[in-house]
Amino acid sequence: MVFGYFLISTKNSYEHEISDKLHKIDEVVDVEPLIVKETALADPFFKNYDLIAKIKADNTKDFKKILDNKIRAIHGVEKTRFTSKPKL
Repeated sequence: MVFGYFLISTKNSYEHEISDKLHKIDEVVDVEPLIVKETALADPFFKNYDLIAKIKADNTKDFKKILDNKIRAIHGVEKTRFTSKPKL
């Protein structure tokens, strides 16, 4: 079992709806909003993303399948990006 983090950019006002749908996906371990725009520790790397999701998979190849078939398929998801464990 391997774990990875995906940053997710959403259409305006879709964050809660997408977060709810992500929580229903078996491979999604956790979903959190990225509220870095208002903090002193705001990192430009995160500024274009609204959510971060921790995903579990059997292997690294399965991450792409989960991302393409389950996460990017959600209405309102604009873009995604894989990241190593974030240092927030």
